[in-house]
Amino acid sequence: MTERVAVVTGAAGTIGQGVVENLLEHGRKVVLVDRDEARLAKAKDRFARQGEMMAVVVDLLEEGAPALVASSIEENGWQPATIVVNNAAITVKHEGRSHNVLEMSLDEWSLVHRINVTAPMLMARQFLPGMVEQKWGRIVNISSRAGRYNPHQAGPSYATTKAAVLGLSRSIANDFSKHGITCNSVAPGLVMSDMTGQLTPQLLEALVARTPVGRGGSARELGAAIAFLVSEDAGFITGTCLDVNGGQSMS
Repeated sequence: MTERVAVVTGAAGTIGQGVVENLLEHGRKVVLVDRDEARLAKAKDRFARQGEMMAVVVDLLEEGAPALVASSIEENGWQPATIVVNNAAITVKHEGRSHNVLEMSLDEWSLVHRINVTAPMLMARQFLPGMVEQKWGRIVNISSRAGRYNPHQAGPSYATTKAAVLGLSRSIANDFSKHGITCNSVAPGLVMSDMTGQLTPQLLEALVARTPVGRGGSARELGAAIAFLVSEDAGFITGTCLDVNGGQSMS
């Protein structure tokens, strides 16, 4: 297998660690990116014996974050990244529920867009030139069931950004697939993670009840789907969205 360097944002979170674990098992060198230094250090320690890793502590709200990640990779003596998994995202809950469009503040709207849409765009823009040069690349942007179907309690800022991620992915796929670069989305349903911990017990129970497999998914299951999309075998899949939701929504 050709040596590949993969960047994973939000790597200290539950889902991020599931992605990191799968990529390491597939022989990738992985760059763990997160703003939480303590949690990032714990994540790196967890996988210390599973493969080659490096950690970059940076807040994706900073416009220069992608350049810092790229320079850190170069300083570490690694090849430029040709795999980018844009996993970092936020949702804003108020006592376990989302505000509707009448209750939501413009600050919330702006913040969620900056993290969930602008940051993935900037990360892709940082690494796409190197992928073009190498004539190979894989980008996976994490959307959500809320961006694909009825958002239920997701809230307008989160649902809108996760729908925008789909458009961003299709645009990148359309423009760069001729260079051997694929760009796809993954839309998780209920995945037991730090983010679902913000939900009220009643809402969590309702989400499980709407999931045909009768449970939430695991970070490892989501990571396995992403590992396939960034593999050499997935070169003919681009501009699509893979639903990983336990049958919660079917198409």
